[in-house]
Amino acid sequence: MSRVAFAIVTLTALLLFGASATPRVRAVVDRANRWVEQFERDFITVVADEQYDQHASSAPEAPRSHRVLRSELLFLRPEAGEGWAAVRNVLSFTDDGEPTIEVPNSRDRLTRALADVRADGRTAVRRLADESARFNIGELARNLNMPTLALQFLDDAHRDRFKFRLDGSEQIGGDDVWRLAYEERKHPTLVQANYRDVELAGRIWTRASDGAIVRTRLELDAKARGDHSGMRTIITVEYKRDERLDRPVPTTMTEDYAENGGDHHVSAKAVYSNYRVFETSARILSPQ
Repeated sequence: MSRVAFAIVTLTALLLFGASATPRVRAVVDRANRWVEQFERDFITVVADEQYDQHASSAPEAPRSHRVLRSELLFLRPEAGEGWAAVRNVLSFTDDGEPTIEVPNSRDRLTRALADVRADGRTAVRRLADESARFNIGELARNLNMPTLALQFLDDAHRDRFKFRLDGSEQIGGDDVWRLAYEERKHPTLVQANYRDVELAGRIWTRASDGAIVRTRLELDAKARGDHSGMRTIITVEYKRDERLDRPVPTTMTEDYAENGGDHHVSAKAVYSNYRVFETSARILSPQ
């Protein structure tokens, strides 16, 4: 009798421990939200170097084109806008078999661009995104290739747009990590493709100990409309600790764009390094 009772008590204890080890989704989202809000406050004057390799093809057997962009990526909060953004300043590009081409006036473009952002807010940020997108190769147009885009789904301005659910746990780099699956629910959506709303979905990996983001995955399925093809998009970003800034930062971004029902395809990988504080003589950012 005592052996049976002991087994039942032990099993009950294990069941209770298992239940307590799995938090409510709201608690995981709240902890990740606090980390993201702090990240956005800290990163409004930070710039990183980006090496961005792109490959594009128009048919399975067709030759693939290849381009390498070298850019600066600046994280900012527009004074006249809302929220937080990242801006790419392309310095040069190299196509296979061709010499590197330096982009004219690129070295002081960030300072000029930030002055525009101060005056026009989000309008200027979108204009800057379109400006850098002209250097992308392939027939699939895109301008949402920024590594920190998915972080904004957890900040105070956007988290209510999404439905989150726990999608299990795993270990990454020795840390216990929760997987948060998300789906956009509100309209108009944050991203439009082919002149219509597109709901974003994906996963965010957040460290159990402090909510730090260690990986994000964004998925987008744009439907065809008129002369515009549909496109399937997957963007995955890895975060690791930067010694200089003493916090996790984006280190790589991998992308895959495939034409729905067609042969056009683009793959890309960006690598980020040399994070530092951006300095300018004009006060054009507003830390909060």
